[in-house]
Amino acid sequence: MRQTLLQAAPAPATAPAARDEEYWEVVKRQFPLDEGVLYLNAANVCPASRGVLDRHLEYLRDFQANPSFQNREKYEPLAERARAKAARLLGANKDEIAFMRNTSEGSNLIVRGIDLKAGDEVVITAHNHPSNNDSWKVLAKRIGIVIKEVPATIPAVSRQDLFEGVEKAVTARTRVIAVTHCTSTTGVAYPAREIAELARRRNIWMHLDGAQTLGAFDVNVGEIGCDSYAGSSHKWMMGPLEAGILYVRAARIAELWPSVVTAGWAENLVGARKFEVFGQRDNPRLVAVEAALDFLELIGMPRIEARMKALATRAKVQLREIGGVELKTNVEPELSGGVIKFNLRKHEPKAAYDMLWKSHRLAIAQTAAGDAKGLRFSPHIYNTMEEIDRAVAAVKEIAG
Repeated sequence: MRQTLLQAAPAPATAPAARDEEYWEVVKRQFPLDEGVLYLNAANVCPASRGVLDRHLEYLRDFQANPSFQNREKYEPLAERARAKAARLLGANKDEIAFMRNTSEGSNLIVRGIDLKAGDEVVITAHNHPSNNDSWKVLAKRIGIVIKEVPATIPAVSRQDLFEGVEKAVTARTRVIAVTHCTSTTGVAYPAREIAELARRRNIWMHLDGAQTLGAFDVNVGEIGCDSYAGSSHKWMMGPLEAGILYVRAARIAELWPSVVTAGWAENLVGARKFEVFGQRDNPRLVAVEAALDFLELIGMPRIEARMKALATRAKVQLREIGGVELKTNVEPELSGGVIKFNLRKHEPKAAYDMLWKSHRLAIAQTAAGDAKGLRFSPHIYNTMEEIDRAVAAVKEIAG
């Protein structure tokens, strides 16, 4: 995969500008997207690059052709190589990385793994993903912990306001703060570093749901200071389905119980590896994860984040100029990422969603009701500025 992209587009001496369309057109050609589909749904599922698909298929065929113990011996060192690359991507140590099946599994491992008792408080936000929201509420019903949910303002007022909302919810009984790095509902980016500093000062576990930032933001968990971070391969990381990464800060690993214990588990497993023993794994899938990590590293996360934000900003700036559109996502880069939510005053979300697919093959997401009601764009590096313009034009056509 690395060779394919380098042959197609030799890396320039300096990082290409976010708007260097010639470079990003070459990147787009690395994906097998149907040319008839205008795909803006990275917040749900991203297509994998051809290199990821080719490597996954190569090892899947190899595994099925010879599933002997002898042939499968190669997968452990391959997994360790991928672990080192995941750690490098996140600014972590490889012993702090566990491979999950998605963000939800990683977040739920944190929910079930921290020792909590009745009366302990967990601070969450209203727009956390269900895996980092409802999972805590289910635990509250089971053992009697207290959930303190911080309301969401749409759009966000400021980073300071987001921080103060969390800070005001913290008391002497708070044991966990669990927030979403960038929400899938309205795309607001929470001040993770400031919240982590608050948590560290008070010895509170800070968990960060990174589903919408892993592979989208240039994330450094060491600089953020969170105790755990969970993300999925199949979203912005552009890797295989049913694969994810969980980071647990080294100093916290001993405090966390595993969610599954089966053959292969042992007390002396090094670091976060003790959290990934689920029985037989899909070994070729982890090789594909490594290919996805190679792709991100080849382009560079600063480049990827800049391009993703440039695409998103272009869409937001144009959408807010349409009379029949209510933009629910912040335009300010420090308060947003690649998720864009907007509502059409003339049409219910499902009706607009269906019209845009039928007339323009525009593949997006929609929320039927609630304060996050509306349509959702989430472009990534396989999209072009011209596609953003076409998508906005399609919205304008039906906005009235």
